[in-house]
Amino acid sequence: MKHVAICVLLLIIATVGQAETVAPGVQFSLRYFNKEIYTNDPDQAILLQVGLRNQGNSPLWFSLPSQPVFQLGLTVLPAGRTGLALPPADVFNENRFNNQPVFFRDVSILPGEEFNYTVNLRDFIAVDDPGVYTIAGSFYPSLLPEFQGARGQTLKASLSEAHSAGAMDETVFHSNVLTLTVRPALPAGSAASLHENLDQVTQDYLKREALAPDAVVTYLLLARQAQEEAKFFLYLNTEALYKRAPQFRRTFLASSEEERHRILSEFQDELWRREETLAKVPSAFEILNTSYTAREATVTTRLKFDAGDYLEMREYKYALQKNAGYWEIYDYQVRNLGTERKGRQ
Repeated sequence: MKHVAICVLLLIIATVGQAETVAPGVQFSLRYFNKEIYTNDPDQAILLQVGLRNQGNSPLWFSLPSQPVFQLGLTVLPAGRTGLALPPADVFNENRFNNQPVFFRDVSILPGEEFNYTVNLRDFIAVDDPGVYTIAGSFYPSLLPEFQGARGQTLKASLSEAHSAGAMDETVFHSNVLTLTVRPALPAGSAASLHENLDQVTQDYLKREALAPDAVVTYLLLARQAQEEAKFFLYLNTEALYKRAPQFRRTFLASSEEERHRILSEFQDELWRREETLAKVPSAFEILNTSYTAREATVTTRLKFDAGDYLEMREYKYALQKNAGYWEIYDYQVRNLGTERKGRQ
C-alpha cells in the first residue's frame, strides 16, 4: 500500500512538472487597440493589441522578430464557423517570404508584468467582404515551426527545461476570441466620417429616401425627440445653415477644405449639444402648412416645449431645397406664439 502511494505521488509530481514546462504561466490575449466601426475598405486599418502577461513567479524572455508574421498567427473565420478561414493578405506573403534579413530583439517580462504591441489585422488577413467574423491568435515564442531554424531562441523561464540543441520548440499560446463586424464601405462623399451616418439603435448606415418636404420635417422632429443624432442631421444642410450669418460665411469661404470640415463638425456638435432653436427638443409638434415648387419648399409647424407648469408655443417655418433628388432643410424662422397651461384640451 505504501509503495502504491509513493508511485501516485511521483506521478502527480511528474504531471505537474510537465504542465509547468508546457505552460510557464503566460497569458496571451488579443483586444482592439481602438475599437471603431470597420468596413471592407482595404485602406482602413483594423488595429489589434497583442498582450503577453507573465502570471508565473519567475522572469521570462523571448526574442521578438522585426516582422510579427514569423511569430504571430491570426485566424479569421465567419462567425457561424461554417466557411473556410479567410486567406492571407498580399502584404502578409510579401513580408513572410521575401529575402530580406529579419532582425530580433530580446524581450524580458517580470512576474505580474505585461508586454504589448500593435498589429494591423489587414497585414495578416484579407478582409474584403462585409460580414461577422471571429478572430483568434496563436503566439509562438520560438517562431512558427517552419522558421525556427532562423534563430534558435526559446522562451526561457525557471519552470521550463532547457531544450537540446536544434530541437523543435512546440510551445504555442492561444488567445481569446474576438468578434469582428465588417460593414460595407460608404460611397465616396456620402458622409464626412464613418460615425456621422450611423444609426446608433440598429448600427446600420442611414440612407436618404425621397421623402416629401413635410415628411422630412417630421423625420427631423421625431429624431430630435428620440435623441437620435444621426437621423436628426440626415436631411439638414449644415453648410447652408452655418453660412446664414454673413461673418460665418466669409470665414467659411476663406478656409481650406480641411478647415471647412472642422468648422462644420464643430458647428454640428454645438448645434446638437446646446439644444437651442433648431435643435430644441419639442414635447409635441404639428404640421400646419406645406407649400413647394419643383426645387423650393416651405413647411410651417407649431411646436410645444415643456417649461415646467406650462408649455411654450412657437411657430417654425422650415425652408427646404431639393438637392440630388432629396429635400434638405437649409434655413428656418421662428416666431413665438405665447404659452399654454398644461392639461388644456
